[in-house]
Amino acid sequence: MTKQITSYKELLQEKARLKALMAEQELQIKEDWRSLKEELKPATLVASTIRNLFTRKHGMGVAQLGVDILADGLIKKVLLANTGWLTRWIIPFFIKNYASHMSDEPKSLLRKIKAFFKKNGKMQHDLHPDQETGMDAV
Repeated sequence: MTKQITSYKELLQEKARLKALMAEQELQIKEDWRSLKEELKPATLVASTIRNLFTRKHGMGVAQLGVDILADGLIKKVLLANTGWLTRWIIPFFIKNYASHMSDEPKSLLRKIKAFFKKNGKMQHDLHPDQETGMDAV
């Protein structure tokens, strides 16, 4: 407050000034909050991924059962057969945990699989219309 209020008119003016100041400060707080969230987005994504690696989503769907069998059978016993016991235990553990969060969203999972096989926005096995296939190409 800059000066003492002596009349009702001054009171109303001061009230209007304070309301305008409050609205301006609220906008500033919203803008600061938005920029803070934007700055922390990479850290949030990292924390979310780490949380997905160390926790498992409850429920046992068919997709999750398939991932568990794949992680224990193929990855643990075939791909990691010549590694140490700690590696054979940790890697399937992380795969099972992370996949349990993805198996409930089949469309997202399919999108990620398709993106993995894409090269520069096009599928690797896509052929141009003027390319010949099979014995005609020889």
